[in-house]
Amino acid sequence: MKIGILGAGKVGRTLGHQFEHAGYEVYYGTRTEGEGTLTLQEVATQSDLLFLCTPFAAAVDLLPLLKDMDGKVLVDVTNPIAIEFDEIERPGGTSGAEHLQQLVPNVRIVKAFNQTGVENLEQPNGSMMFVAGDDTEAVAQVAALAKEIGFDVHVLEQLKLARELESLAWLWIHYAVKERKDRHFAFYLKETK
Repeated sequence: MKIGILGAGKVGRTLGHQFEHAGYEVYYGTRTEGEGTLTLQEVATQSDLLFLCTPFAAAVDLLPLLKDMDGKVLVDVTNPIAIEFDEIERPGGTSGAEHLQQLVPNVRIVKAFNQTGVENLEQPNGSMMFVAGDDTEAVAQVAALAKEIGFDVHVLEQLKLARELESLAWLWIHYAVKERKDRHFAFYLKETK
């Protein structure tokens, strides 16, 4: 399987390296082709599964422009954080993932890898990762990838639950940046039975 990373910043590169270490062929896409990257369109065309790792506002502009996307799985790693960096924005009252799904209805969007910091993407150590989406096959595929690189995966079978996942992401970010002032922690789910 060929994995495409749309947005080759720290989050995109970290996830890409994880998948490369797991044996996948990974393409990185940026607005302008550079060393080790392709254009965003080239990545969209050549990849079997895509990870959206741009800022949310850039994703809103980008996705409707990409061709050859029908039927592809797109993992939404973005979080629609307000420009004041004080809350999650709700475009039209929905999650960012639902808003993106409305923009590209023929793409199978799955929400995942957004609920934690890049440090935990680099070293999951069995920390928790929720995967949410409406397409059962796409969700299972993304859940398997998350498990393969070391996350404790929990599936949510509705994309509308991305609202809660984006709020969980904001909680992690707020706690890391504004309260704790340290990004070296992760969320775990402990069974109590």
